[in-house]
Amino acid sequence: MYGENLPTWILLIYYLLFLTTFVIATTCIIRMRIVIASIFTIVLLFAVPVVSILYGIDRASDHNELEHLLFSIGQGETWAIFVAAGHLYIVVWWIIYLRKIQENRSPAQVSNHS
Repeated sequence: MYGENLPTWILLIYYLLFLTTFVIATTCIIRMRIVIASIFTIVLLFAVPVVSILYGIDRASDHNELEHLLFSIGQGETWAIFVAAGHLYIVVWWIIYLRKIQENRSPAQVSNHS
């Protein structure tokens, strides 16, 4: 139970990205943009860390969280596949969000920045 952990700075970046995603997804819902995808993203933002922590508690003492996740994916464990798929979905949501921002920029704004 007292195994290795990821460095604090990695966890800080990880949770800051989750917080940023939560704020932006909430803003998207309020502004009625990519609403369903944003709702699903918020659900995953809560579910993925909880599942990851619950199943990471029982990891081997010489593995950190990431090593345990990768090992469990290799073993085909359902929780690990869910966590990996959840992270992948959040990355895809960011790509969709950033493309929507780029699409909404007017041609005048694009030419002013050139």
